[in-house]
Amino acid sequence: MKITIVCGHFIPSLGYLEVHLARAFAFLGHSTTVITSTIIPAYVGNLKNGFGDNPDGVEVTRLKPRFTLGQIVIAGGIKRKLNRIQPDLVVVIGLGKAFPKPVFATKYPVVSLFGDNTYSYANGSVKTKILFNLFKKATYRKAIRGSANLVAYTPESFEAAAVMMGGREAAILRKQTQFISLGFWPDAFYTSPISRNAKRAELGYSESDKVIITATRVVPEKKLEAVIPLLATIPPHVKWLVVGSAGDEYSRELDENFQSFIGKGRIKMLGYASKSDLNALYNAADLALYTVPAISIFEAIGAGLPVVVGADKSLERIANGGYCLTPYRGSSTDLDAWAAAENESEEVRMERSLQAKREFGWEKLAEELLRICDR
Repeated sequence: MKITIVCGHFIPSLGYLEVHLARAFAFLGHSTTVITSTIIPAYVGNLKNGFGDNPDGVEVTRLKPRFTLGQIVIAGGIKRKLNRIQPDLVVVIGLGKAFPKPVFATKYPVVSLFGDNTYSYANGSVKTKILFNLFKKATYRKAIRGSANLVAYTPESFEAAAVMMGGREAAILRKQTQFISLGFWPDAFYTSPISRNAKRAELGYSESDKVIITATRVVPEKKLEAVIPLLATIPPHVKWLVVGSAGDEYSRELDENFQSFIGKGRIKMLGYASKSDLNALYNAADLALYTVPAISIFEAIGAGLPVVVGADKSLERIANGGYCLTPYRGSSTDLDAWAAAENESEEVRMERSLQAKREFGWEKLAEELLRICDR
């Protein structure tokens, strides 16, 4: 099958859904192409390796945009590229970036993926809603009316988008039931006792330290400030490792606040990490904590970690699958018993990692998406 992914940004060095699905489709033997822009969005900071290498077997076409604003990217030439490729299926990712809008004026079957959640649009600021109405709403409308399939990758996505759309489109969205999960690559995220010992030594953690990791973009929307009162109340041998700082003013101020309120030496804030280094960082930790849903939650369980996540619909499979140590409730999360207990054995972490591979490996999830499109 010839599959084309259309998305506003495609950055293999960072990953994200579009990169993982492209690699998975190619791995499954499909002729896979990507149409995207030449832009690296400002929110990821300065990338040492730029876009990074394209996944094996994936051909990427980058179009120079006519207009950009934040995550919004508008470019010409998308229909012309599709007509040259003649794909059997077009997968649209990132409706909110407005980039895929021309796809819906073509003859090709389209599956549009929805990832909206309560932290993006439904509870967005006035500015967010104005931008949605000015630049994004028309793209959503065309996707809702013109796609062969609508698929969510967080369970609340259809409702979140329905709240913003209203009218006929909201009614259509609320009838949708097709869903795939986010996932991880088992060859990139796995349990490794050797990596654990080496990385803990490199970071200066002692055997008695218990390390909580949060790997996510360090931006205000992640609400990492809420963790300060939580960690300030648990024993000092519990350390916090934050991975994903862009090194900007917000990150620096946040780090200073953490050091002041939690205590110097109890927190380390690192920048973006390569996949291999990130896996080592997960292995060095004993628990992963997330204030809002993030794809890195799946990477953490892939590395064998138990997680603390919120009671969010998008994470029901995590909570119901036994991966969640305790729900995240801001400063009231129960971590005292965990802090006092011994660390999990290598065998327990290995079994959790293998279970996650069976449920959330990207190849499996790509196959699920194609089965939906075949119905």
